[in-house]
Amino acid sequence: MKKIIFALFAGLLLATGHFAKAQLTEEIKKKTPELPGQIMIDFGFNLSKDNPSNMDYNWWRSKSVGLYFVKSFEFSKKLELRPGIGVSLEKFGHVDNMEVFAYGEDATGADTLGFSTVLGGDLKKNQLAVNYIEAPVEVRFNLNGNEKKDGMFLAIGGSAAYRFESHTKIKYEDEFGNKMKAKTKNDFGLNKIRLGAYARLGYRSFSVFYKTYFTDVFSSSGPTGTADMTYSTIGISLTGL
Repeated sequence: MKKIIFALFAGLLLATGHFAKAQLTEEIKKKTPELPGQIMIDFGFNLSKDNPSNMDYNWWRSKSVGLYFVKSFEFSKKLELRPGIGVSLEKFGHVDNMEVFAYGEDATGADTLGFSTVLGGDLKKNQLAVNYIEAPVEVRFNLNGNEKKDGMFLAIGGSAAYRFESHTKIKYEDEFGNKMKAKTKNDFGLNKIRLGAYARLGYRSFSVFYKTYFTDVFSSSGPTGTADMTYSTIGISLTGL
């Protein structure tokens, strides 16, 4: 009899615990806000074009990271519009850690942006960072056209970005052999606005992308020889949440 009572008591405890756990899980789900969209992360490498020899950038040192919040609007099971907002963080690293930006005067006495070297030292790293607030918009075609949209997809889109910060970072050894770092914030004659287009090919939450930008990196007040410098980005993307 005692064994039966013990078994009934143990069963009651297990049932009560299971019910309480189910209730707690349901409460957590109710209190946890659901995002009305998705988080998307882009990672790639920048490829510069028409840059002067003083600014010969290496693609491996020139990385790109984008973080966006994207909302989907469905036209059909196969077709959707996906606007977004986020930040784009771009880096450009010199091939041989060459000259650094330097301001001086031209023949007329006007301020001009050129290049110089680290006096009395050995330059180890020279990198330009340009950070944007970006608004991408893409049209995505889901090849399978199922409810979950968990198959292959192809997307094309465009983006507009506003530069909110830029700086250079250098690492060098001074004339006494001391390891030094220097970070300089400036606009360096960079354009405020960046316009571009891109394409993605993916499967479920993973894709590869290619982005190209129409706007010159530098404005007319940029370094000598950079009037036509542009760049593109190739990389991978992950979408979640």
